Amino acid sequence: MALPACTPASDEGDSAALTPQQVVSPSGEPAPEVFAATAWRAVAADGARYTTYLDADGTYRDLRNGDPRQTGSWSYSAVERDKRLCFIPTPATGVERCWEPGRMSGGTMKATNDDGVSIELERVEYRPPAEPDTDTDDTPA
Repeated sequence: MALPACTPASDEGDSAALTPQQVVSPSGEPAPEVFAATAWRAVAADGARYTTYLDADGTYRDLRNGDPRQTGSWSYSAVERDKRLCFIPTPATGVERCWEPGRMSGGTMKATNDDGVSIELERVEYRPPAEPDTDTDDTPA
């Protein structure tokens, strides 16, 4: 779900840092048809927790161990034979990464990127982006 958003890898972008994943049973439920306003967590081999929030406005926010890591835009193509969740980091000089979501099994979902790397994602509670600080009241007292 970098899936870059949710690409739990070392800071150098080494996909070998991914935790070995269990194959999600094909008998699970289909992947969600709507990813807007959802959040997904993956754990890297070093124990780092990556959480990606997919906002309804088409942007995503990646956190690493709770700290902001990356933002950008996301899209989901729900074509039956080619379902792909893609991420373009900001600034636009980043590389677009796409993932094919697998079936859901007990709140987890396997996703595989174009290079064949698979990660296991856990659906977690979605939290909308923080509102900008509007504590600048200019009205006279």
